[in-house]
Amino acid sequence: MEVLAAAGIPAAIAPNSCCGRPLISQGLLTEAREKAERNTQALFPLVAQGKKLVFFEPSCLSAMREDVPALLRGEGQEQALRVAEACSLFEDFLNRDADRLNLRPGPAKIVLHGHCHQKAMGLLPAAKSLLSRIPESSVIDLDSGCCGMAGSFGYVREHFDVSQKIGERRLLPAARNLEPGSVLVASGVSCRHQVEDFTGVRALHPAELLRSLLVTAV
Repeated sequence: MEVLAAAGIPAAIAPNSCCGRPLISQGLLTEAREKAERNTQALFPLVAQGKKLVFFEPSCLSAMREDVPALLRGEGQEQALRVAEACSLFEDFLNRDADRLNLRPGPAKIVLHGHCHQKAMGLLPAAKSLLSRIPESSVIDLDSGCCGMAGSFGYVREHFDVSQKIGERRLLPAARNLEPGSVLVASGVSCRHQVEDFTGVRALHPAELLRSLLVTAV
């Protein structure tokens, strides 16, 4: 919210509950449909007023854009589709007004790991564009594929070895081998957990990095 405010964009916390992605991923569609109805009823009045909805987790955005309308029928589905049209990922939304941000020079190298849903929705270029606006920073797209966590997949005992092997393909070695003055950025919370759990490196959400670089007016 501080970063959005710095870009001249007033923001407030939306009255939503969980997007339902954890339930959907486990096939609990009856419970997910209840979440979909609740979120649509809470968010549609805001969208009807012309408000935009900004998401910080790609899997939540994917659920609201793609899954929630599919779970509902009739008027509820129509409203859910309206809500979906108003939803944006933080990086994509802010990139349109990023010229308003006053940022000090950032880390020499920003290593970007794209979330699977972020890439599936075609939103990684917006993240690269936004981070490229940071002065004196070079953005490297790690192109690392899935982190291996995949929501709750990596937390299942039987999946542990597979989850780790996927991460070790590129992401985890890159985290361990970060050069001084470099930072790893990932918008997915499960991706950041995977990195920290296996390497001890704390990856940052783009909003965290931008907030740390804001030049505040005196």
